[in-house]
Amino acid sequence: MQISTDIGTWIAAIATIGIMSFAFKDNPLYKLVENVYVGVSAGHALVLGWINIRDRGIEPLTSKGDWQVLVPLALGVLLYTRYSKRIAWLSRFPLAILVGIGTGLAIRGTIGSQIVSQVKSTILPLNSVNNILIVLGTLGVLTYFFFSVEHTGALKHVSVFGRYIMMVSFGAAFGSTVMGRMALFIGRLHFLYANWLGIIK
Repeated sequence: MQISTDIGTWIAAIATIGIMSFAFKDNPLYKLVENVYVGVSAGHALVLGWINIRDRGIEPLTSKGDWQVLVPLALGVLLYTRYSKRIAWLSRFPLAILVGIGTGLAIRGTIGSQIVSQVKSTILPLNSVNNILIVLGTLGVLTYFFFSVEHTGALKHVSVFGRYIMMVSFGAAFGSTVMGRMALFIGRLHFLYANWLGIIK
């Protein structure tokens, strides 16, 4: 058994134990690690933001003479006018551009991933059990949410089948989430026992 002498491994191990200690109760070690994590994340985001401004704004303007970058730089500066009551209205222009671009990208992504792709994935040849289950399950779920007609007779059986399909899907999604979290937990335990304490290899 050989305990690690690396300072980075010790810091990571103490941070791991501090985060895991919240499972028992809230304690000062957990709060310390939590605050350090938030501070490091904020500092990292600040540094990356400055590097982005330097590489894509200041450097092209000063070294390459690319005057087009003045437009995004000016819009970025206008965002900070919100801190002044007298000229706070100027921040609405870059904010409107950001909201417009974000909305357009979100709509395009939503239509592509949640409508077009799912319709394509449902139009399948009925030549295998998997394809038949996918098509029948999709029709059953859609029938379950079809509230314009009372669910009686065959429609009721189809909607009940759709409800069971949803229950299986939710269960599989929940199980996948739990297994993902367990994999992360096992990974941290392996780090503590192998890399830090050296109990296992």
